[in-house]
Amino acid sequence: MIVTEAVDRYTESLRDEPDPVLAEMERHAARDGIPIVVPQTGALLHVLALAVAARRIVEVGTAIGVSTLYLARALPPGGKILSFEVDEERHAAARSYLKRAGALDRADLRLQDAREGLSDVGEQFDMAFIDGVKAQYGDYFDRLLPLLRDGGLLAVDNVLMGGTVAEGRGDGRWTEEQIRSVRAFNQRLLGGGQLTGTVTPVGDGVLVAVKR
Repeated sequence: MIVTEAVDRYTESLRDEPDPVLAEMERHAARDGIPIVVPQTGALLHVLALAVAARRIVEVGTAIGVSTLYLARALPPGGKILSFEVDEERHAAARSYLKRAGALDRADLRLQDAREGLSDVGEQFDMAFIDGVKAQYGDYFDRLLPLLRDGGLLAVDNVLMGGTVAEGRGDGRWTEEQIRSVRAFNQRLLGGGQLTGTVTPVGDGVLVAVKR
């Protein structure tokens, strides 16, 4: 828990009721133990995409498409989100859900390791979201940064890992090796001079930064 239970309940209470497709996606994730962004993180991503007037977004880690849907719904006509996923079943589920939600025309869903797929992308993006394999965050960043336009926005999920990153010790869910890796990643992004950003205690911790 990053914030107190009272804060979590309060921010959840401010949320509009999810539409039927999003509600079904959330039930699917809860039933099958699929990691997805919590509603507060989804809302933050949606607002951030609107704030930078994003027309082109790239995402690492589609899962069943929850974050993809939040981002796609922030796009203007003609906008597109390119999203990578390595799990075939989740990729198929995301495609089905986005089609039912009327957002598939704004999504380019690729069943491919982002570390390979991003190497073949030649366009520039207004926003990037990382929520893939935690140990590979640095690899994703190396490939994403050149594709992000100056002034573009980067968001990264799970950078506090339930608070364990701040405490510097594992809790059974996150290992000490994972924690060390994410601490180094956070320091690299926020102390490297290429980005201006901060870590927010939203969801499981979201790093938000702008490319200089």
